[in-house]
Amino acid sequence: MGSELSQISNVMDEQKRILKQKESECRNLLTASPSNDSGSCKPTWDQILCWPETEPGENQILPCPGYFFGFDPKQNATRFCHDNGTWMQWSNYSECYDSLYATVTEPFTGALNDSTLAAYLPVVTDISRAGYSISLLSLLLAFSILASVRTLRCPRNILHMHLFASFIMRAFVILLKDVLFVLGVGLPSNLVERSGRYYFRVPAEGTIWDCKLVSSIWQYFMLANYSWILMEALYLHNLIFSALFSDRSSIKVYIILGWGLPLLCVIPWIVCRIYIEDDLCWTVNRNKIVFGIIFVPIAVSNIICFILFVILVWVILRKLRSSVCEETKIYRRLAKSTLVLIPLFGVHYVVFLGFHLYSEPESTTEMVALFINQLFTSFQGFFVALLYCFLNAEVGTELSKSCSWWSRRRGRAGGGRGGGAMNDLV
Repeated sequence: MGSELSQISNVMDEQKRILKQKESECRNLLTASPSNDSGSCKPTWDQILCWPETEPGENQILPCPGYFFGFDPKQNATRFCHDNGTWMQWSNYSECYDSLYATVTEPFTGALNDSTLAAYLPVVTDISRAGYSISLLSLLLAFSILASVRTLRCPRNILHMHLFASFIMRAFVILLKDVLFVLGVGLPSNLVERSGRYYFRVPAEGTIWDCKLVSSIWQYFMLANYSWILMEALYLHNLIFSALFSDRSSIKVYIILGWGLPLLCVIPWIVCRIYIEDDLCWTVNRNKIVFGIIFVPIAVSNIICFILFVILVWVILRKLRSSVCEETKIYRRLAKSTLVLIPLFGVHYVVFLGFHLYSEPESTTEMVALFINQLFTSFQGFFVALLYCFLNAEVGTELSKSCSWWSRRRGRAGGGRGGGAMNDLV
């Protein structure tokens, strides 16, 4: 047994030595070759083969390297050059050995060994899971309360229920993706583990719709959540400026926009992914233009929300100075509610907006920003359920009435009083 392990170890060491030598030869060749700005795919090393410069739209074909143990040098390996002059992420070695899958040579665990991500990632991941789990449970309870109490079914609370639903689906999809995906890159069937490192593999024909579907659904509900935060901000703005303290305005437009606007972004994103950046499980963002289809609407939505809330607070505070005593109490309650909602819906996203431009944190400062961002984002659903339901005086009063009614119906003496810590007028 010991001799067999020794032989395996020697074979692996020899393989590593050969690959390191071939990589060095490729690097020297790339350095010596003149730069060419013709728009073609540049020569590159994929940790197995040295791929030469290739014209856009062409499929480069090279013999399978005989120095890679297990490969048949009589067969061919291929790699596609996109029309925009960038290589397809994975190299097709499916013909080099007897398997239905080709392994991408880029390991996805490399970043964990070369940055502060290795030390912080487990903590950030645990906080994110805990936050989204707590948010999911609290939102389900809050949604059930608003849906079950008939007297709470006013337009304002119906909008809140849609907001809860967007947070519920966002938390659910994120937790589902966290369970299903390995390293956030793909499903277990899309990855292969070798010597502690994960590599991506795809069918020879390049079609992996299972994980791409999960990624598309995830993007939709992420956008839907931001969209419904914007709808709440617009509704509050219109409530103050158009029909102060009135719930009679139609909410059909808000519902259509809240669930429809994300489709206007996700559908073009899917099309661009298919024809421009059809790499991996659509979880890695390399093309800034394609990534901008998702990022720009989120950024614009966050900025609009922040501006709307700042305007609302300014208007409310101005009215406080000129209103009579009875109206002052009403405006003070509304000001308190709005001031609480600012860090939840505006400041947090605006402060960390620039952070989302970085796909791989490289410094301790960025990791601290990631920690705080995940802390606020994952628990945001819980805070929303707390403010809109559990601490809402109207909800507490109606629940108290319902409990008293059931107590009287059952012939028991009852009638405790319910209430909340704050009255959310929005």
